[in-house]
Amino acid sequence: MILLDPYAARSCPVKTFNAFDPTVQAPALDESLHEAFQGGTDWRRQVLDELAATPGAVDLRVDGGLAATRAAVEDGAPLILRPSLPDDPQGHRRGHCDALVRDWLTEGPSYLPLKTKPYRICEKQMGAEDLLVAPVDAPTEATPLPNHRYRGHREGALLELAHSWRMLQAAGWGSDRRIVAIVGDSQDGARPVVTWVPLDLKFLRTFSRTAGYRFRSPLERYDHEHGFRVHVAQTAALRTGVDDPEPVVRPIRIKECESCAWWQLCRTRMDDDDLSLRIAKAPLDVRELQTLLGLGITTVAQLAEADVETLLPDYLPLTQHRDRSEARLRQAHRRARMLARGVSLERVSVDPIGVPRSDVEIDLDIETAGDGSVYLWGCLVSGIEDDPEFVPFARFEHLRGDAEVALAAEFASWLLRLVERYPSLRVFHYSDYEVVHLRRLADRSRHPVLARAVELVPEHFVDLYGFVRDNFVGVDGLGLKVVASRGAGFSWRDDDPGGLQSQAWFDEAVDGADESRREASRTRVLEYNEDDVRATYELRRWLTDLDQADARPRG
Repeated sequence: MILLDPYAARSCPVKTFNAFDPTVQAPALDESLHEAFQGGTDWRRQVLDELAATPGAVDLRVDGGLAATRAAVEDGAPLILRPSLPDDPQGHRRGHCDALVRDWLTEGPSYLPLKTKPYRICEKQMGAEDLLVAPVDAPTEATPLPNHRYRGHREGALLELAHSWRMLQAAGWGSDRRIVAIVGDSQDGARPVVTWVPLDLKFLRTFSRTAGYRFRSPLERYDHEHGFRVHVAQTAALRTGVDDPEPVVRPIRIKECESCAWWQLCRTRMDDDDLSLRIAKAPLDVRELQTLLGLGITTVAQLAEADVETLLPDYLPLTQHRDRSEARLRQAHRRARMLARGVSLERVSVDPIGVPRSDVEIDLDIETAGDGSVYLWGCLVSGIEDDPEFVPFARFEHLRGDAEVALAAEFASWLLRLVERYPSLRVFHYSDYEVVHLRRLADRSRHPVLARAVELVPEHFVDLYGFVRDNFVGVDGLGLKVVASRGAGFSWRDDDPGGLQSQAWFDEAVDGADESRREASRTRVLEYNEDDVRATYELRRWLTDLDQADARPRG
């Protein structure tokens, strides 16, 4: 029997194919548990605890099951936590939702589904008036939420709720009203609220080959996606392992693959030269890759050899869902040709790169904790002493408010003194991350020293990323690690350097079990930050050397 859970309609159809293919063995991990790894479990527990305060609520989190849910429905309970829904064989559905809310505008026991999600679901839009909002402990006390709309890129949650809404209809427990509830994270310190979203509101911008761009409702999107996956599952179920036809879907590496239990199986079915495997930075999306598949191109070697001008007339009409579709294909083609030649970084300009230089220079890189606070301003000063000197401004503690500002002001005061002494001094950084945080702290605190430091940005700060972006293309992108290592030949001391790793090292440096572990993590963070600024130093020297080499007379 083909029964799909609420996640099927929002996730990769290859998962569905694999799950119903009798010739393969299912992995041990239940894919529906993926939210547990994203903070969803703790968030759900918090919200359901608050929902349980609703008068008359029936909490089935401990002693639940279908019989208990049926009894609560027949009793007309105003709220049912963690209900079990009857399977819908005709609709090919199974699964559950976080809660059922009795429709307050309909006579008799009829219910609407509710889900919790650990992320923001709404954003401001002037004139919008389609959403309702209610307190978590009184979800039926719904009032209009003006000037806000549902975030379209969070459509996955609505597809799950549409699945539950259809199941309620099939069970005879559903309301005729096409409306569902989501409790999302406000992320602003306010208590969570219940947001009611119409399932028949046409606000999801979609693209199809036949109709082009159209706005469709969440229920329309769900019915289409669910129906396709039912077809995929039915086709997979016919396989015997002998003379089977080609699968109706093929594996394509996407972000979802990183946590997918089926990835190891899918990987064996992909060519090592597959486009989705090898072009990882600014990759083509699923529709773009499927369009190339229809044109006979699935590998880097095939794309590298292809004539883009010949591809475009057939390619562009099917990829109108993406802005700059032609430019994206040309970029992928260039990267494919680089990969085919074994080149990871390539210069694309002929004019001088033109990085400005000064007698005294500072390379700047910051480190942030998991909450976004800046705990380290790392500087490499060159041009004063014989060798560049690493000067860190660090606090290995959880910084709150004034403490973060005080550390930034300490760095800014030092910088202002240097600029006063060396008026032509330049500060080099890679991307605008450092400047963004400096401005943020200055704007938030109104600290005069930070304000003066921000005034230095236009004339004294130099973003090296802009010079790299305008002059190079990289197969693996143009991050500092890529360009400094493959272009300038720099290497980091740490075997696994990266911003996310440094956040874990910071946590250990502050909260480690003993002083020796804390001290080792502090050293690791400082060495990593020093390597980052030294990488920036070597990168700009390399860019200058390229200009000087180009300027030499050729005999």
